[in-house]
Amino acid sequence: MGANHINKAFTLERSVTDWWHRIFDTELYFELYGRHDIELAKKEVQQAIDLLDMQPPARILDVPCGYGRHSVELARRGFDVAGVDVSAVQLQRAQQMAGDAEVAVDFRQMDARALTFEGEFDGAINMFLSFGYFETDEEHLAMLEGIARSLKEGGRFLMDYWNREYEIQTFDQWQVERTGDMFEVEEWDFDHLRGRLNWTNHVFLPNSRHESWYQSIRAYTVVEVKTLLEKAGLRLDAVYGNLEGEPYTMDSEAAIFLATRIR
Repeated sequence: MGANHINKAFTLERSVTDWWHRIFDTELYFELYGRHDIELAKKEVQQAIDLLDMQPPARILDVPCGYGRHSVELARRGFDVAGVDVSAVQLQRAQQMAGDAEVAVDFRQMDARALTFEGEFDGAINMFLSFGYFETDEEHLAMLEGIARSLKEGGRFLMDYWNREYEIQTFDQWQVERTGDMFEVEEWDFDHLRGRLNWTNHVFLPNSRHESWYQSIRAYTVVEVKTLLEKAGLRLDAVYGNLEGEPYTMDSEAAIFLATRIR
């Protein structure tokens, strides 16, 4: 299917503000990605707690927690977990998942820019490229400040973010993937004036179903994230190239930040 056909078939408003409601507040998200992501979370959680060097029953904040796949896995391992997300749809599924797993997780509906915890957590995680959604640097700083306040002094924070350098080097306007009877086309662009990577997903499903949604994430450099962390009261301890703890390079597929609350 060519680019011209996609452009003619879909007219989608591209708005940075609150774009995440278009996909995360629908059942389509779970239909497309749920099974794969739940399996992946088991491995990711073990890798995250290894990097954080934490043992149960430490208290951990998962923000944003989405439908709870990381929160539930942490709880399975004996951690005391709170999961925060702005989406009621995601949190409802998270509660169901925790119930099915017979674990207790403190799920709360809350905007990541306005966290209300004060010195409650030994650690915090931000997984699966869940930073950079907002429109301004001030909003992203507010999120990190809230996470820092949530931690006890000396508490540790892990952020699983993308590597801007890798994304720019491997940039491709059109990405096509077929999984079973699903056909997905991603149309990408880079806004160099705003430092954002934007893309539109076009998904073709059985019975002539198709869905489209827009995503836009701030593509911070490593030094820009370091500056934001320090402004928030977090000391950057390490940057890894993946959750396995390999060294970060320009060719790493991710940038994993490990930081500590210092004030």
